[in-house]
Amino acid sequence: MATAIMKQKEVPEMDDVEEIISKISEDSPYKRRPTQKRTWMTVPEMGKLLGLKKTDRYWLVHKNVFESKEIAGKIRINIASFEKWYANQIKYHKVTGEEPGKELKSWSYSVKEVADLLGVDEYLVYDLLKKNQMEAVIVDYWKRIPKESFQNWYKSQSRYRTKEDREKDALLEDATITMPEMAQLLGTTRSAVYTILDNPKYSHFFEFIVIAEKKRITKESFQKFLEGQDRYKLDPSNDYEELAQEQNIALANFRRKKLSQTGIRGSNGNIKYLTFDEASYLAKVSRSMINKWADKGKFTVIKVGSRVRIRRDEFEDWMEQRDFGKEHAIIWHPFHVP
Repeated sequence: MATAIMKQKEVPEMDDVEEIISKISEDSPYKRRPTQKRTWMTVPEMGKLLGLKKTDRYWLVHKNVFESKEIAGKIRINIASFEKWYANQIKYHKVTGEEPGKELKSWSYSVKEVADLLGVDEYLVYDLLKKNQMEAVIVDYWKRIPKESFQNWYKSQSRYRTKEDREKDALLEDATITMPEMAQLLGTTRSAVYTILDNPKYSHFFEFIVIAEKKRITKESFQKFLEGQDRYKLDPSNDYEELAQEQNIALANFRRKKLSQTGIRGSNGNIKYLTFDEASYLAKVSRSMINKWADKGKFTVIKVGSRVRIRRDEFEDWMEQRDFGKEHAIIWHPFHVP
């Protein structure tokens, strides 16, 4: 008997099935095509986006601020051109809340923004524009100042300053004095100060910086001037701020007397440090005794430049403990009976 051998049909693998389905899908005429990005919109769509009435919509179209053309008998607006216009104007606002003028603001300032930057009134900015100090462009009937033009003008002068630079200037002002302030410190006239500054004998002492178009002298160089010559000294009638704030009246008077003798502020101590003479005065002991206490490490002694100073807080604490010990010490006597 003949045996019929049936050939078993091969079953395709799962990966092959998926590949076949994918191929059919790609070749299908019913395949969903990706949505193409719109390039044009209608005038009503534009008007609705900006919240404009019919008359204002067509008025804006006829201004030719963005590209438009007639398609199938209807005016259409190029969306890319519209967005470019929207990013470079600030008059019209989308009802969606999207901020206008992003591109415009990236390269220019309004007059108000410049006024706020400089901390001045707007009329002053208009005056600078009138004098051609800065360039301006007209956008929607409003003047705007290119940032590059503003920066070029700003670097060319030092009278007007931004808030950040005013804060930096304040730090520099604290480290400097004006010519009138120098005159007051020396108890002399302005003309005498200018004579000092022009004198080759003294001019090498001074360093200057310009703040808001005013020349100022660094306090450090003024101190070098005081210490480097014997003719000019500080007027003792002028208390410097730290001396005026000194709460220890006796110490303040001691420093004033010292200042009147030397004319050198740096020869005095300050809120944090004492000179050896000041420590001697406060403790009512000789300077040699202060040296002995310092050698024994009773308080910290540091070197400030070429000067040696005593940490005031440690010295006052040690003096307080020393006085307390004196008051409570038991004086031993050979006939003392406990």
